Amino acid sequence: MPLIPKQKLPTSKKTQDWGEKCVQAYIAESSFSSTDKAGLVDLYEIYNGELDESKYNYVTNPYNSEAWKKRNFPAKLRNYNIIKPVVDLLMGEKAKRPSNYQVVVRNADTHSRKADEIHKQVLQSLQQMFINELNAQGVDTGMESKETPTPAEVEEFIHSNYKDSRAIIGQQSINYLRDFLDLDDKFQKAFFDWLITGHVYSYKDVCMDEVEFEVISPLDIDYQKSPDTEFIEDGDWVVRRKIMTTNAVVDSFYDVLTPSQIDDLERPSQRREGGGYLGAALNPTHEQDDTDRYVEVMHVVWKSFRKVGILTYTDEFGFAQEMEVDETYKPDRDAGETCQWFWVNQVWEGYRIDGGIFVNVQPFGVQRPSMTNLSLCKLPYNGRNYSNRHADNISIVSMGLPYQILYNVFHYRMELTMAKNKDKIALIEMNTIPKRHGWDEEKFMYYADAMGFAFIDSTAEGKNNERVSFNQYQVLDMSLSQYINAQFQLLQAIKQEWEDLVGITRQRKGQVMASDGSGATERAVFQSSVMTEELFRKFEKYEEKEMQGLLDCSKFAWRGGKKSSYITSDYRNELLDIDGQEFAEAEYAVFAKNSSKENTKLETFKSLALSFAQNGSQPSTVAEILDTDNFSNIKRLVKEAETKQQQLEQQAKQAEQEMQMQQMQMQQQAQEEQRIFDSAEKQADRQNKLDVEAMKIAGRQTDQDLNNNGIPDYMDVQRVEMERQRIESNERLQTRKLDIEEKKIDKKD
Repeated sequence: MPLIPKQKLPTSKKTQDWGEKCVQAYIAESSFSSTDKAGLVDLYEIYNGELDESKYNYVTNPYNSEAWKKRNFPAKLRNYNIIKPVVDLLMGEKAKRPSNYQVVVRNADTHSRKADEIHKQVLQSLQQMFINELNAQGVDTGMESKETPTPAEVEEFIHSNYKDSRAIIGQQSINYLRDFLDLDDKFQKAFFDWLITGHVYSYKDVCMDEVEFEVISPLDIDYQKSPDTEFIEDGDWVVRRKIMTTNAVVDSFYDVLTPSQIDDLERPSQRREGGGYLGAALNPTHEQDDTDRYVEVMHVVWKSFRKVGILTYTDEFGFAQEMEVDETYKPDRDAGETCQWFWVNQVWEGYRIDGGIFVNVQPFGVQRPSMTNLSLCKLPYNGRNYSNRHADNISIVSMGLPYQILYNVFHYRMELTMAKNKDKIALIEMNTIPKRHGWDEEKFMYYADAMGFAFIDSTAEGKNNERVSFNQYQVLDMSLSQYINAQFQLLQAIKQEWEDLVGITRQRKGQVMASDGSGATERAVFQSSVMTEELFRKFEKYEEKEMQGLLDCSKFAWRGGKKSSYITSDYRNELLDIDGQEFAEAEYAVFAKNSSKENTKLETFKSLALSFAQNGSQPSTVAEILDTDNFSNIKRLVKEAETKQQQLEQQAKQAEQEMQMQQMQMQQQAQEEQRIFDSAEKQADRQNKLDVEAMKIAGRQTDQDLNNNGIPDYMDVQRVEMERQRIESNERLQTRKLDIEEKKIDKKD
């Protein structure tokens, strides 16, 4: 086994030859033999229901006899899969669990940016308040008066709702990557590996200014990490094997392969030697020949060391500054520069194709450094195993294997028992068949089966001429129904014990009896989910690490900016517009909310959607609540609905107050008009009386009764004029009342 070359070397000494030796050494350290991976392959086969009969030799051939194998038994050992339903149930639950990721910024200037935002908003509020005051005093400011919160209200609002603009960009980036990379489907695939083998692995990289993400099979990866390190991205090295066709290799490495190397890939080589790794990797029963065009590609990533310095210098303003420099930098002692040197980690990579072609041996493009730790970097491969140990891992399938074997054995035993079951057998003396009447055994059995009865000859004689008595007949009970029933109950007990071990109750599978109460059912489902919660929690922690890694990779991929669009989880189209420099300078942290708690809150809130509709909420709001799988979105929707409801109530209250004021004004105006009308009518009456008196005086001097009706003519004229004025006044009053009623009706509408 080759020794791993020294890693603490200057960059100038890390040549192509050094890199190839590193790749060879780490491949030699790894193990991809069929023996090492056979256990994982068995787990996938067990899930698929493929039966390895050699595991049951102690039942089918307990004496290990060759003659025993040739005998035909009335039963066959079959696989009755009780593991797959449990795995499929957990897979379905994983698909329904909400996955919420929250992005925060960890830069040191976060608090100062928040203070600047408070100062900016408070200043705007004060300016608007000043404009409102000047407008109220009649000063022409050229700007409209607007309602504005007080500075205290502005500060309180920002404290409770402030979110850094960089965090908003980070959240949008996560949402974009989730849609662009189809992460929900890929994480579902990774969760399948997690359930089957207890391992999960993936790979992240940047290609053509886009982030790449791939789920890796546990069969195709090996690594080394400290025992207490949970995630392999923090380990020392990872080796991954890929089985590719010649054309696929050229597609991936055409820019670095030489024509002679491509010719070598088309010629037979060691990869086609029989019985090697490649044949076992593709198919354990695969027979290799010269027509195969498969190539073994090994990708190696490891942590080497590089020398960096922290340079201290004085800028043009006379202030001391620091910056990172590489090992080639020479400090200017005359200018007062000093440099402190450190050896830190650096991720390298290399490919070995077909056992002898080495390409892309270089530092890895995305180092994912930390702003607080110069030596911290991450491998592009990540993953974890359930027990945090490379060997002796725990998986759902490995836990269920003993129960699966026992279940199949008892099914085999029950099938043997059913073959032995002969029910009741009647023993009949053959000499009693009435042969002298033309009967034989076949006719006797026909009547017995078809008619339910048969005739006998009571005078028949036996072999020694003795008379055969009828009471010699008897019935043998060969039935094994009770034993079969006991075996069936035992099978159910084995299955129940296996599901109880995992935490899958019948209530969780939807098998609810009429006698089960609602509270008891909910309690059973809750207790069942508690038992499997750790399985989900550990995988979701891995998801959180992967989202963090993808966000780090996107900072490198989008360093020149990014403009695109994506579909959100609630199927809305959103635009992505990222400033590459601001995005790259931010240090993000991704946190995943507990899916179990989030799911409980979601279901509880959705159950209240009907009451929202009954209380007057808009149908669109209720529909969005039922459609979303994010509790934060539900809170936002409800808050918006409450704000709209408060605004509508405020508007209705204000409209009612305005209507009341208008009604009061119209009533006062009507009273004033009535008062004026009454006063005018009284004045007219007084004037009429004076005119009458004047006419009377004048009437004494002349004859004023031209029509000879006994009433002076002037009085007839005055009476007609007063009647006309009264009619006109009544018409004006009636018209005014109609106008008031019409205004009331318009306000109500």
